[in-house]
Order: sequence, then C-alpha cells, then structure tokens
Amino acid sequence: MEASFIRKKEGKMRIIIMTDLEGTAGVVDFETQTYPEGKYFEKAKELLTEEVNAACEGLSEEGVDEILIVDGHGPGGILPEKIHPKAKLLHGRPVPIYWEIDKNWDGLFLLAHHSMNGTENGNLNHTFSSKNIVRMVLNGEEIGEIGMHIYLAGHFGVPALLISGDLAACNEAERYVKNIEKAVVKWGINRTCAISLSPSASRFLIKEKAKIAIRRISEIKPVKIEGECELIIEYISSSLAYSVSKRPDRELITPTKVRIKGKDFLEIWRKFVY
Repeated sequence: MEASFIRKKEGKMRIIIMTDLEGTAGVVDFETQTYPEGKYFEKAKELLTEEVNAACEGLSEEGVDEILIVDGHGPGGILPEKIHPKAKLLHGRPVPIYWEIDKNWDGLFLLAHHSMNGTENGNLNHTFSSKNIVRMVLNGEEIGEIGMHIYLAGHFGVPALLISGDLAACNEAERYVKNIEKAVVKWGINRTCAISLSPSASRFLIKEKAKIAIRRISEIKPVKIEGECELIIEYISSSLAYSVSKRPDRELITPTKVRIKGKDFLEIWRKFVY
C-alpha cells in the first residue's frame, strides 16, 4: 500500500485501461468469438467485461480515484451496462486519436491483449488487423499493438503497469517494460487454440495483479522513444498497400510495404491511425 498511499497524497490517482478482446481467458477463435457476426461474440464480450471489472475492483480497493476503460477492440468488446460502477467507458468509433491519454494519468493497464502477428504459440496473434497486416517495423524492430500502446503512453510520461493475456502477449510486453506486472490467463497452443484459466480464476488473478501493480507504481517507469521515427507496414496484398499509400504522409516502398516517417513517435502514431 505504501507506493499508492504516497502517490495519493499528491492528488487523485487516475488509471486508464486499454482493452482488447483476443487476450481474454476462454476466447480462442476469431470467427466465432471476436468478429461481430460470430456465434459466441456476445459471450466473449461478457467474459472480457468481467475481467476488466475484476481489475477495476482491485483498483478501487487500492484507493484509485478515477478509472477510464478504453474499448480497444475494433467492433467493440465491452458491455456498457455491465461495467464496474467506479469506471467510465470510452467507446464507439472513431476513438479519439490518443484515446484521452495524457500526462495527467498515473498509469496504463493493457487488458486482454494479444501478441503480434506470427508469434509462436501466440493465441489469436495479429498486428492491428487479423486480415490485412502482415507485420509492422518501427525503427528497424518488429512491433505490435502492445509495443505501440506502451510507447504512446510513454510519450506522455505514463508507465504501463499491468498486462493481461496469454503468455506470449505478456512476454511481449516484458520486452518493453522489464518489470511490468503480468496476469497470464491462458497459454497459446497455436493461433486458434489455447489452454485457459476458468473465468473465475482469471478474474481473481487479474484483480490481485491490479492491486500489486498499483502498490508497485513507483517502481515501474514509462518507456519513451526519443527523436525521429520510421514505421514500415507490410500488408497482405499489393493492392491494399497501393490503396493505403495514397493517403497523406505515406510512401509505397515495395509492392506490399508502406513507410511513414515522423519527427517523433506521436507523429508516427497520428499518421498511422489516421
């Protein structure tokens, strides 16, 4: 409790939670669970919402004053009528370009996240799009959603405190934040098969890890990229890459690769998102 108590004396503690759907325990298939037309899509959203609520309950017990949940799954993954009463929800599309994150937040949670496309044993691995993007390379290193979100938060001085998802996703986050708190709720066998904790066990784990993350808040530092950046996006087809390259600030460098340059990471993020 010491770290959170010290922080609270300086003012209100505020935590922002970026969610996805594919890292939820019990969610293992794109077509039936993560796409809107899927047979079990609504059930998957319920499983995610309850995992997020478990984190919110842990934060509430640790005295966090404000919680903002960002629904980060493309077609939506959170059930608004079931969110924790302490939390607010940012949802709908398009999401604000920086999803309301700024220097006034004390920490970022990444809940129900997945590893980047092509990750060995990464359940539901993909990079921003499960259908269109092969890989993304930032300043010469392959990157996925986890790294991009950590760098965006870091640009504003906000540390990524907790990651939940399968083992591959949690290990990916650890590449950027060595001491990030991890809640491993499933273990990928392949892209559409995993061993999951039960819903009750995953929620208990996430709640406890959320509490630990807040207690360790003074130990975990933001990660920021300094200086100019270059992002190369490889698409599944040459026709898609060509179409994307016609947008402002994008350059076609091979039949399937598009390059974006920026004076800093924030500019890269803005150009990539819009």
